Parts: sequence; structure tokens; C-alpha cells
Amino acid sequence: MMKKKNPKLELESSRKVFFQLGLFIVGSATLMAFSYKSPIYLSEKKVYDQVEIDIPVMLVEKEIPPVIEIPEVQKSPQKSEPSTPIFSIDLLNHIDVTKSTNKNQQLAVTSSELKNVTSGNFSVDLGEAPDVVLVEFPDVDAQFQGSWLGYLKNTVKYPEESVYFKESGTAYMVFVVEIDGSVTDVQVRNKSLSKSLQEEAIRVIEASPKWKPGVKNGEYVRSTKNVKINFILQ
Repeated sequence: MMKKKNPKLELESSRKVFFQLGLFIVGSATLMAFSYKSPIYLSEKKVYDQVEIDIPVMLVEKEIPPVIEIPEVQKSPQKSEPSTPIFSIDLLNHIDVTKSTNKNQQLAVTSSELKNVTSGNFSVDLGEAPDVVLVEFPDVDAQFQGSWLGYLKNTVKYPEESVYFKESGTAYMVFVVEIDGSVTDVQVRNKSLSKSLQEEAIRVIEASPKWKPGVKNGEYVRSTKNVKINFILQ
């Protein structure tokens, strides 16, 4: 036979109340879980380009330079005569008169010498004239006035020594034609030519009449000239 339960221990009637209370607690806990936000702390701080630096500024007072007063220059009045004489006037009165003992000394200019000076008949030594520049490559070469071949035929004399030794060859000559057309500084380039033929070639060039000088920039100049003379035995 079953025993009856104690009415104080009978919880069946409060079951509904406890169930609603449990739902309230669970709902409240769930709502709190969704609504709770944990604080977020930034672990790093961003640094921007704008940096402010306090620079101390020192104010320096500029010293004003002292004003220098320049005294006015006073001009002294000009005097036409010196205040004191350079030498004593009495000094001229105490000069002893002396006479020259040289009887051959000429003290005057004769009328004939004076006439030469006034008429321009006197010479002045100007020294040596400056050397004129020698032009190796003029615009127009110096030229022989006339027939060069005709001059050679009439002037060249075959040396007897060269005829005896049967010497022949070509003399390559170089010389200077001056501004006035005269010939100077005659030389033979090929020194291997016989001595007698070289001497004859130099003689022929030096005996030539005046040449027409070379031209550079429209003016006559000293210039070099090269010619050749053929010595041929027949």
C-alpha cells in the first residue's frame, strides 16, 4: 500500500512558476550576452608628418654705428707769387765771369750750315730698317718678266769642268724675291749636284733682271720662289 506524499513537499503546483522564472533568467542572460561590448584599446599610435617643434627665437638688438663727422676742408687762398723766394736775388750779382781757354771751340753756326738746315740738306740716322716678313705662300707667286727659257738659253754657260767630267743633272733652286723685284738668298736644294753646276746655277739666278714680286692681300710682299735649271750634255 502506497504512502501519501507530504503536502509540504508537493511541488507540482509551483512547477509552472519555476518554469517561467527559468525562462526569464535565460532570456535575460542571453540579452545581456548580445548587448555586452568589450572595450577596444589601440595598441599602436599613428604618427603623422606634421610635427610641431618649438624653436627658441633670440632677438638681438642691432648696434647703430656712430656717425663720423668729416671736417670741411678749407681751401687756402692761392697766391700768384711764392711767400719766400727760391733763391736770393743778390746771388746773381756775385757770379764771377769766366772765359773759355779753348781757342779752337766753335761758338757760332756759320751761315752755310744754317742754310743747309733750313733748306733740308741734312742727314738723319734712323738706324736699320725693320725686317720685312717673308711670305712662303703668297696669293700670287713672283714672276719672271719676259721669257724664262729664253733667258736661260742666253745666260747659262756649261762649266768646262763639268764638260770634261761629263757631269749633268737638274739644279733645284730656291731664292727670295724682294718687294722691289730684286733676287736675294739664292740656294741650291739638291747638294748632291756637282759643285761646278751648283755655282753656275747660282750665278744665273743672281744675274737675272728684277722679277715681279709676289702679292698677298693685294700688296707686294717678300716671297720665296722655286725654279729648276736642267744641265744636259749633247
